Amino acid sequence: MHPPSALPRALPLLALLTLSTACAPSPGSADGGDGGADGGSVDTAGTDGGTDGGTDGGTDGGSDGGADSGSDGGADGGSDGGAASSTGPAVILLIGDGMGFQHVKGGGIYAHGAAGSLVMETLPVQGRIQTASLTGYTDSAAAGTAMSAGVKTWNKVLGLDRDLNPVVNVMEDARARGMGTGVVTTDRLTGATPASFVAHVVSRRDDLDIAADLDANALDVMLGGGQEALLPVFEIEPMQLVNTPEELSAADLSDLPLVGIFAERELDYVADATGDQPTLAAMTQTALDALAPTPEGFVLMVEGARIDHASHARDTSRVHAETAAFDDAVATVTAWAAAHPERPVTVVVTADHECGGLSVADSGEAGVPPDSTWIWGDHTNADVPVYAEGPGTEVLDGQRRDDLWIHAVLEAALQQAEVVPPEVPRLPDGATADLGEPVAVQAWDSSFGPGWNQLDALHLTADAQGLWVGLDGSFDTGRNAIVVLLDLDYGAATGAGLDGVVLADVDGTLDPMLGALRVVPGMDGLGFDAAVGDLRAQYLRLGDKREEMGLRGFLAPWGEPTDLWWLDAIINFDDGNLARGAEAADAAPTGTTDNGMEIQVPWWSLYPDGLPPEGQTVAVVALIVSEDGLLLSNQLLPPTETGAAAWDGVLPIRSVAVLDLDGTGTALAPATVVSAY
Repeated sequence: MHPPSALPRALPLLALLTLSTACAPSPGSADGGDGGADGGSVDTAGTDGGTDGGTDGGTDGGSDGGADSGSDGGADGGSDGGAASSTGPAVILLIGDGMGFQHVKGGGIYAHGAAGSLVMETLPVQGRIQTASLTGYTDSAAAGTAMSAGVKTWNKVLGLDRDLNPVVNVMEDARARGMGTGVVTTDRLTGATPASFVAHVVSRRDDLDIAADLDANALDVMLGGGQEALLPVFEIEPMQLVNTPEELSAADLSDLPLVGIFAERELDYVADATGDQPTLAAMTQTALDALAPTPEGFVLMVEGARIDHASHARDTSRVHAETAAFDDAVATVTAWAAAHPERPVTVVVTADHECGGLSVADSGEAGVPPDSTWIWGDHTNADVPVYAEGPGTEVLDGQRRDDLWIHAVLEAALQQAEVVPPEVPRLPDGATADLGEPVAVQAWDSSFGPGWNQLDALHLTADAQGLWVGLDGSFDTGRNAIVVLLDLDYGAATGAGLDGVVLADVDGTLDPMLGALRVVPGMDGLGFDAAVGDLRAQYLRLGDKREEMGLRGFLAPWGEPTDLWWLDAIINFDDGNLARGAEAADAAPTGTTDNGMEIQVPWWSLYPDGLPPEGQTVAVVALIVSEDGLLLSNQLLPPTETGAAAWDGVLPIRSVAVLDLDGTGTALAPATVVSAY
């Protein structure tokens, strides 16, 4: 497979792609994924819903790594650190990196032998958070920036907006108000999540720039790992530097900034703890005691980072102990809050994203990792939980909110003001309502398994960012493929299926399938120039290149019929619309399922000049097919004229959705259906 010899540079963002999203793995390669130890291995072969669990991490199970979770994780949290007279707001955000609902369930079973038993689950406000970034399914840098600064950005970008302009984060706002500030993490302090609350850099990989920002913009308390990157750089004056649990316990909490760096890189997994590093709960308690005396109040972020690291490795023996240890820190915070009724305390517990597509058995024994399966070793777009208490958090209760709402709550709490609803931009997040009303609705029941693979409705629109395709329905991670065929110059009668153009790329998996697909144009002026394909419902971030999914160009300048070229696109799925060998959670009768699969194709991927010509018309049709492309379901959008179960011959495409575009890529009018029936 060959990339185009010269990609257009119509948008400044393209330069960013090489930093924020490029060089994603082909199957089985190292992820580069969520930064440093956060990367792990992305095994796209695991996306078929298998149960191999990846690297199993042995059988040590962390017998001492959280089995007593919650029993003492905050028992002394009432120590006031001299803060009895301080009544400024305390705003505390705890982030379980990579922690989805199933991680919480597994942590409770591991810690106490029962799901629903963690301290975080006792908080009065509970809801769910959507996490997508501009890149598709998020990484920690983009998600951290959304929560810290209230803007959506590209993966791997820290503290910068869509156009790479610096944005004010909640720590900077707090410091301007005279409040105390702090971060606590089991990751390196230069890791994506803590750095997103301090730094403003294009790439989370640039430890030197991040370290310089941490040095120049030092918070009052910074506790975590990262000696390798930080010790050669830090020149904070005056600074109280500690490196051991004993030094942390003996620290003068009135002498700030207090910087604790307890490992070369990230701290050890709790299952491997030897006692030479402080626990997350202990670091959290120290931070509370150090910040509490600030009369104007304080903002503190606490991260349980190694939940994500264990999830990237699909390490069942460690991931649940890490969640339990994170809950110890939650217990520390809630105990401290209960001991300080004289001041407004806002506590928010959430995650930046889910990692691994984890599923956990319903029961198990305390101290033993519960039976668990994984989709793969990377992030997903699944919703994550939010648990909260205190001023401003009521807007989260019982709601499904975008992660920009976390920042809105934090800002309102530190300002002691009403929560201002954030403006959430159109995102490739699998939620299709923002793409407009459906242009086509399915007419037939699926022959490929109701609730497993089913196309219910097609949404189609465009804006300056690119072409947007939404497919309401259910999508199985275990079988079959979705193909969206694109005619980029509808009416010109060019493309595959016309004038003898036959696709014959024999390399890889998706490309031969597209060549085997037995569909042909059945309408005047229709010919296919490109396709988005996805085998077994896999996520695709902007810039990723993978065998089983993505945008393929058929003809020059974007390919050859015998050598389909890989182009940038995003494929994302809404939480609840993925099936794993059984009916999807949000599956509904034909034509009524909300949300599902969302595709964004940037204009630079489709047109050499970076934008479509004025008056261009795009035609789209979506199909469910077998993985070899030889069997076509009756699930087409727009639907076919017959409800026949499936075709094993050639099917003419006689109905398409069309969209007329102006020179900026914006739709001139809502999409319509053109049919030859």
